[in-house]
Amino acid sequence: MGLLKKLKEVSFSIGPIVALITLLHLFVSPLPAGDLGNFAIGGVFIIVGLSIFLTGIEIGLIPIGERIGSDVTRSKNLWLVLLTGMLVGVIIILAEPSIAVLADQVAMVNPSISTTTMVTMIALGFGFYMMIGMARVVLRISLKWIYAISYATLFGIFAFSSPIMMGIAFDSGGASTGPLSVPFVIAVGLGVARVQQKQKDSDNFGFVSLVLIGPTLAIGILSLLGGPASEVAGDLVVRQSGDFLSLLMPSISQVTHSLIPLIILCLVYQILLIKMPIRRLLRVGIGFVYLFVGLTLFFIGVNGGFIPVGFQIGYTMGSFNTTLLLVVGLVIGSITVLSEPSVYVLVDQVQVITQGHIRKPVMLVSLSIGVGLSVFLAVLRIITGLSLWYFVLPVYGAAVILSFVIPELFVGLSFDSGSVSSGPMATTFLLSFAIGSSVAVGGNPTTDAFGVIIFVSMTPVIVVQILGLLFARAQKRGQQATEENVP
Repeated sequence: MGLLKKLKEVSFSIGPIVALITLLHLFVSPLPAGDLGNFAIGGVFIIVGLSIFLTGIEIGLIPIGERIGSDVTRSKNLWLVLLTGMLVGVIIILAEPSIAVLADQVAMVNPSISTTTMVTMIALGFGFYMMIGMARVVLRISLKWIYAISYATLFGIFAFSSPIMMGIAFDSGGASTGPLSVPFVIAVGLGVARVQQKQKDSDNFGFVSLVLIGPTLAIGILSLLGGPASEVAGDLVVRQSGDFLSLLMPSISQVTHSLIPLIILCLVYQILLIKMPIRRLLRVGIGFVYLFVGLTLFFIGVNGGFIPVGFQIGYTMGSFNTTLLLVVGLVIGSITVLSEPSVYVLVDQVQVITQGHIRKPVMLVSLSIGVGLSVFLAVLRIITGLSLWYFVLPVYGAAVILSFVIPELFVGLSFDSGSVSSGPMATTFLLSFAIGSSVAVGGNPTTDAFGVIIFVSMTPVIVVQILGLLFARAQKRGQQATEENVP
């Protein structure tokens, strides 16, 4: 029953994009022969793969993640808590499919960038901020001050480093909060929060948005130290769509190398700390089998369908008409956020937290308009070559300032909302679409195309913060009305 539910959710996520590309192919600018069919086949692989994968997370990874978080915190050993945060963060990134997809696209666009070094730095940054996330709950550190110091440091680093890696750095943060890492990070975070003597609702939020900062900061440091990147990209070689059978063995190999460290980590904590009963452990093992099968199908669909066709549709639209390219970007952004299952979890949370003052339809429309506008601006940046500074600095600067005036509960919730909005569609189809668009308009994909994932992540932060301000004002008016009616 759980698998059927996941199939329905993921189908609603991927289906609208397939429908949009079909309409563009039929009525605007036809794709090369066979590409549309391969895109549809790739979509089926991704839908089935992600459904099996998410089922595996639910029955295997989330339960053991919660146990790791709660049992480590219950030990009252701060060093063990910090070490766990670092280990969990590093290993989950090595298994995260969105990071693997991002690394492949970076290698395709600019072979001078060492993806091994890049992924290593992303994992270390993610682990460091996972450690900070766990420590801030245990030590009661203010989340807004962590955001303020982190983003000030981040922008300070990029002010003195080469701009070549800036887009890749921000997209590394967006991609790191993918379909594997987010549920596991949330599970560990909930485990940590539940064993606190004075648990606050705000303790349940902020983990995901904190770990998003780590990879961006790590790649910024790599760039500052003179990472091996050339501004001039090499000859762009894009894989042809189709030939799915040839992708089977490479995908199995990639998934095996990704999951082995995660399995070892879980076994070590099982033996030394958790000691789950055999029956529950067997269920976790079944969950990992689901993860293996689902990830394999996901990579086949991504590499055989979505990445090559995403590039082709971006290149075709960009060559045909740049105005149309902007419109397509706007539509894709609006569809992407409404198709992301995690977004519906978020809006339900907001509706419950605000006691119905901020209704689900209002938030969905706000997010759709915001993310649509974000992708529109990302495409505009590709066309014009504008610096990423003009977009990320004012948005995150405003977000940090607003975090000091909105209700405490909305601080972590608002930043987390951006993290959940950039799902698998952003790192697969949307990024390859941006790369194709950049090539079509004669830009440099290394500096122009990368950054599109963080555009999807930025707007929801501001949207939820504004809704938080509106909720605070509504609460204040309600209290004043109550006081006036008291005899």
